[in-house]
Amino acid sequence: MTHLFVLWLALFAAQTTTPATPSPSQPSASQPAPATPTPHAMGMPSFPPHQTTPAILPSLNPDASGIYVVGDGVTPPKVLSQPPPKFSEIARQQKISGIVTLSLIVDKEGNPVNVHVIKSIADTVGVSQREAALTLDQAAVDAVRQYKFSPATKNGVPVAVYLNVNVNFEIF
Repeated sequence: MTHLFVLWLALFAAQTTTPATPSPSQPSASQPAPATPTPHAMGMPSFPPHQTTPAILPSLNPDASGIYVVGDGVTPPKVLSQPPPKFSEIARQQKISGIVTLSLIVDKEGNPVNVHVIKSIADTVGVSQREAALTLDQAAVDAVRQYKFSPATKNGVPVAVYLNVNVNFEIF
């Protein structure tokens, strides 16, 4: 294990002490300044001479499960029906409010599936209020499972997409 670390350290040191090309900030006397800005000067990554950029960047649409993300020709789903979440009595008594962020998949028929919490109200309250806050998380999940969407589309064909939804609980 220590041999691998020493090898890695030697390679790292060699890369940092012997640059393959002169720094763009130090133009060589034998080379005139380029007329057009270099990718590095424009804030874009530059690649060493031995490494080239890929000809085609890999697409995220669809992923290995056949589920898309909005963008890249995929139109987002639209909410058709959105029943409000039920504020639990224990959370109301303790005056807990906040936003629950949920992740879900909207399937090809516009139904929410695989609904789960990715940011909980329980993370923003004290230990004594955690149980009450978790009831709001569950209420958010229950409400979003009842949503109905027009499906997302790609080239006019319905597709399943990932979606995040914020459910806001406020006490008036």
